[in-house]
Amino acid sequence: NDKGSITDRDTNGKQGWSASWTMESSSLDGRPAVRFTETGRGQYSPYTTDVTWTIESVWSADGSFSPRTSTKTFRDAKGNMVGTETKTMDRNGSIRFERRAPNNENETKTFKAPPDTLFVEGIAGVLRQLPFQRKTPFPMHLLSNEPKLYEVTFEPRGRETVRTPAGEFDCYKVEVVPHLGALTNLAKLFAAKSYFWFTVAAPHV
Repeated sequence: NDKGSITDRDTNGKQGWSASWTMESSSLDGRPAVRFTETGRGQYSPYTTDVTWTIESVWSADGSFSPRTSTKTFRDAKGNMVGTETKTMDRNGSIRFERRAPNNENETKTFKAPPDTLFVEGIAGVLRQLPFQRKTPFPMHLLSNEPKLYEVTFEPRGRETVRTPAGEFDCYKVEVVPHLGALTNLAKLFAAKSYFWFTVAAPHV
């Protein structure tokens, strides 16, 4: 169980959005699971005005982590619902994606995914379980919010000391490397290099 917050800022320090998140033990069909939540406010693509949102994502934790459901709901300043995104993956790797947007711009897709597929929602918590001492890349697939399925590797980059308002932490550094043939939205997201840092001390915050 854990909780925290996220703040997104541009290169000039201007805040774009902020969110609070939780991670807790749960169950799914009577089996072990992990439940992630997020509540945020601010500027969020593709909306042109500030919105609020909530996310609830449940991952199976029965021997290994595997995403099962994720629901994201957006509301405007008056509290009116302006959009939803839902992802569902069964144990056979079948994914159903549904997007409900303003002006009836709705979208539904279904497709198969390999067993190593990750959802963006909850990924930071799940990656705490990587065997960080291993030097070789960890190949996986990542389902984006487009939605599209991408091959990525999470590649260890040694250890660094990270300085934060909460203090200094000895951390493992992991780079996210997309394997893409074209400069898609996900490629643009990771074009400037994207990293995770996890504390060396368990539970690898």
